[in-house]
Amino acid sequence: MHLFNLVKVLVKALIFMIFISVDSGSVLLAQGLNGNHAVINGAKLWYEIKGEGEPLLLIPGGPGFSHLYFTPHFSKLSDRFKIIYFDAFGRGKSERGESPKSYSLKRDVEDIEGLRKFLGIDKLNIFGHSYGGIVAQAYALKYPEHLDKLILSNTLCSSEMYQAVIDNLNNEIQNQYPEV
Repeated sequence: MHLFNLVKVLVKALIFMIFISVDSGSVLLAQGLNGNHAVINGAKLWYEIKGEGEPLLLIPGGPGFSHLYFTPHFSKLSDRFKIIYFDAFGRGKSERGESPKSYSLKRDVEDIEGLRKFLGIDKLNIFGHSYGGIVAQAYALKYPEHLDKLILSNTLCSSEMYQAVIDNLNNEIQNQYPEV
């Protein structure tokens, strides 16, 4: 019975996060983020810049989360950094794909590179959280000449490791709670 209650709480939290990611307009206005759209790799991607100084691109986790959980916390750094809030393809206020096949780690990396070029930034500092850390690492490996600093938070070292964790969790649930 305890597992069932835990699953209910997790599902409610997930629904809440999806609601925030999908219907973020009023929340964005309340937090003072209006943002802009740039056409990157054929899709309209949302971004917002706060402050001056070294650029710091924030890559949210999930996969699937928008920038919302970074605000307003990172805006406090805008007196020293150019904070770049960003919603990747299919997330937050960015354009959605037509099918699940539209989404990939490779796409996420190329969209970051496209945004960097669009903004005219030579070198980025990147903060990647959770799945965003996987994207940040893949970007660092492919485009090291355009990366200054890499900050990783609560992430894994690869998408293969991420899948292995999910597979292991599913296996543990099947073994410990076969009735579920």
